Amino acid sequence: MIAEALRRDIKTIYAWRDKNKWDETRDLFDTGPTELKRILLKEATRIAKGERRLDKDGNELPSIDADALSKVMKAYDYMNQKASPAVCRDVLIELDNFICTKAPKVAAEMTVYHKMFLIYKIELENGN
Repeated sequence: MIAEALRRDIKTIYAWRDKNKWDETRDLFDTGPTELKRILLKEATRIAKGERRLDKDGNELPSIDADALSKVMKAYDYMNQKASPAVCRDVLIELDNFICTKAPKVAAEMTVYHKMFLIYKIELENGN
């Protein structure tokens, strides 16, 4: 627990959380580009099936403005101009599978470096 690790009262931790708006910051990270793309895909699937958008209690919600969200994501991707860890992972998996058919030993050796590279990309994305 944070309070124990820092040897602080739990009320102090809560005060820090409220003062520094930790919940809002967490929400920003929880709704990153990958999550927004997932939302877009989910909304596209819902629209294609002709389903209504409902909250957890079954009340109808307004549709997500997929066009506006898509434009924001395009602008984000343009500004970011880096391949995401997910894209790198997909490409490296395809590359490993290809190399495996040509030179399995080389593929096994390269996989170690590919894993290290993916960890590096994830750390970069997380600001570490």
